Amino acid sequence: MNIINPYLTVFLLAATPIIELRGAIPAGVALGLDPWTVYLLAVAGSSLPAPFLILFFRKILDFLEYKGWFKGLTDFLHNHVQKKAHKLKKASVLGLFLFVAIPLPSTGAYTGSVLASVFDIRLKYSFTAILAGNFAAGFIMMMISHIIL
Repeated sequence: MNIINPYLTVFLLAATPIIELRGAIPAGVALGLDPWTVYLLAVAGSSLPAPFLILFFRKILDFLEYKGWFKGLTDFLHNHVQKKAHKLKKASVLGLFLFVAIPLPSTGAYTGSVLASVFDIRLKYSFTAILAGNFAAGFIMMMISHIIL
C-alpha cells in the first residue's frame, strides 16, 4: 500500500533543495510513471520555490548577518554565491537561463534563484529565465532517464 501518491512524490522531490528535478525525474521514470507527467510535475515542483527565494533570500541573509546568528552559514552562502556569480555578471537573464538549464549539480532553480536575488534581477525576468531553464533541464533529464532506465 502506497502512503504517498508516486506523482506527489515526484513533485515533492523536485521541490527539495539539492535533489530538484535532476533527481525527481529519474526517480519518477524508475517508478514506471508516465515520463511526460513526471517531466511537468518535476518542472512545477522545482519552479515553485523560485519566486519566494528571489524575493526573500537576500533579506533573510542580511537579517541573519545583522543579528550575528548563523555566521558560519551566512559566510558559506556568500562564498558559494560568489563562486557562481562570475557566470552571471555579464549575461544576466540569458546567463541565468543557461545556468539553470544545464543539468549539473548545484546549477538548479535554487541556486539560480539565490543568484537572481543577490544580483537584484527583477522577479518577472529572473523567474521567467529560471522557469525556462527548468523546462530545458527537465527535458534533458527526461530524455537521459528514459534512455538509461
